[in-house]
Amino acid sequence: MFWRASRVKRGSLILLAVVGLVIIYLVEMTLHRVKQPYFEEKLAAAKLARRAQEAIKYAIAQRHIAIDRVSDPNETGLIGEEFTLITTDQGDLEAKLTTTDPNWAAVVVDMLKSAGVDSGDYVAVAWTGSMPAMNIAVLAAIETIGAIPVIISSIGASMWGANNPDFAWLDMEKYLYDRGIFHYRSVAASIGGRGDRGANISPEGRQLCRQIARRNGVPLIEADNLDDAIKMRMKIYKEHLPPGKKYAAYINVGGGVASVGSAHNVGGVRPGITKHLPRGNYPIRGAMIRFGYLGVPIIDISDIKYLAKKYGMPIAPEPIPEPPAGGVFFKNQYRTEIVLVLLILYAALTFVVIRIDIKAYFRRKTS
Repeated sequence: MFWRASRVKRGSLILLAVVGLVIIYLVEMTLHRVKQPYFEEKLAAAKLARRAQEAIKYAIAQRHIAIDRVSDPNETGLIGEEFTLITTDQGDLEAKLTTTDPNWAAVVVDMLKSAGVDSGDYVAVAWTGSMPAMNIAVLAAIETIGAIPVIISSIGASMWGANNPDFAWLDMEKYLYDRGIFHYRSVAASIGGRGDRGANISPEGRQLCRQIARRNGVPLIEADNLDDAIKMRMKIYKEHLPPGKKYAAYINVGGGVASVGSAHNVGGVRPGITKHLPRGNYPIRGAMIRFGYLGVPIIDISDIKYLAKKYGMPIAPEPIPEPPAGGVFFKNQYRTEIVLVLLILYAALTFVVIRIDIKAYFRRKTS
């Protein structure tokens, strides 16, 4: 073997560098989009969510409800006012705008599938009026998969949510149900807000919440304290579960206190999927925590910006992307078999140039 005894010439190193650049170019050329798992179901869910959003926008126009084009630049009608009589808490407008992307329904499909939810499974759902667009996305995902939701709502909403007393979340939900867009709606509701009984809104606001529940035919949960309100919720979930069935997941949307239980619990249950409830001190065990103790997977949709980053969703998109869009649908991937071949060839070339004296080999052949 003719091992190189002298230093590698500059020309040989330049050749290796040029070939390396060519190989890098060829590798980048293999980059292509690959459909993510459950692509068809995700697309169907996103399209269903889009259809529901358009129906709500039409309903708002029918009712002559003004849309603030500054706070709702895409004119979805799913962004409410800053303050109304049924506004319960502060809200993040940027997060609310982020939820108006119908492709979130695909994200929820991904979460449900990861949690093991399938067609015919029962899922317990708790949401508020704070993020109506996300509620729509969740219901679109559930219906697309074929799961059966048992839903309990909180009527009040934080800033920029469904806080118009004339067209609150329960009104939107019933509107979509009556038109056959969705086939499920809330089986019960509470006023929401502090203590789950509207302690942080006015008496007039609480009365408006009662009227909203009454006109939509939804039984109202009114308890003397939060613990009783949570127990009533758990009883309702149990009553709506057929014998021999169990819940495949618990979905929490927003920060309803009867669902979360306490702000201290948020650290224990991270946004997204929690298949096994972490050990910890949960001062007030809301429905979400109680389901977790029963071994039911939890899907917590609360920190929207965190989830957007995790799933590759745009923050406050303008305009709203049409389905399919986002990392939940496609992933950029290299063709590994071609990359491997190129790597082997380049490694072999490098070895030959650096370790073997080619010139000496051919000189021996010709002598």
